[in-house]
Amino acid sequence: MAITITIANEKGGVGKTTTAVNLAAGLALRLADRQNSSSRVLLVDMDPQVHALLAAAYENHQAVTGDSLAALLIETPPPSIQRMIQRSDHHANLFFVPSERAAMVRAARELPALMANETRLQRALSAVQNDYAYIIIDTPPNTGDLLINALVAANQVIIPVETSYLGVSGLIELQRTIEQVQMHFRPDLKVLGYLPTMVEEQRSETQEILEELKKRYKKLLLSPIHKSSDLAYAHSSHMDVFTYRPPRARTSDHIASSSRATQEYATLVEEVLERSKR
Repeated sequence: MAITITIANEKGGVGKTTTAVNLAAGLALRLADRQNSSSRVLLVDMDPQVHALLAAAYENHQAVTGDSLAALLIETPPPSIQRMIQRSDHHANLFFVPSERAAMVRAARELPALMANETRLQRALSAVQNDYAYIIIDTPPNTGDLLINALVAANQVIIPVETSYLGVSGLIELQRTIEQVQMHFRPDLKVLGYLPTMVEEQRSETQEILEELKKRYKKLLLSPIHKSSDLAYAHSSHMDVFTYRPPRARTSDHIASSSRATQEYATLVEEVLERSKR
């Protein structure tokens, strides 16, 4: 049974997509030596911008509406998810559900009027739960049925937190949303961790905010991700940072290179492997 992790924050520009892409790729690399479904990772992009899929399969991330993620959300009965899933460009054991921007915008508009509109992604993914070790879901930067579907479909949530006063103060609404999902749909939904992102050590308030996050979230605080040109260049090159900056010799237990960004996301992968199985 797959462990499904949603990357969520109702604020934009906090590193959700960067985290979804690099966590999925890092998990695929770490699990590559395992057999069958225990090695496979599935990436689902619930953001209509589909930026996560651009890094997974730039040429093939789109599909006609009936063969895309939007069809799973709005068609009754939904089409087969198994025939939609495709392999990523960069990792043999990383897969994705193709999407299409206009279709996802339409799905976001139509979902509120549909029956059982909060559980449609969960039902679609239930058919492939046994085919993957991890399912990673990226989300849009707002509250709505796309985000609710992503939370209802998950076992666990990672919350990227931009290390700014505005980034920390914006968490209250998301916590309320998670509590509502726990109350009405998923009492087993857990926050796996809060992930400080876009950390800039030269900013005077950064250390103060990190200390506040430690006090507030204690053992739920994950190791921080610093702002990095490698992350920006990797995404603009339509790849994850492990592909953009690979080590000279890679093994499944040594996926990072000299790039700080690969080292920090490799640390996140280890934390997720440990915490998600706990």
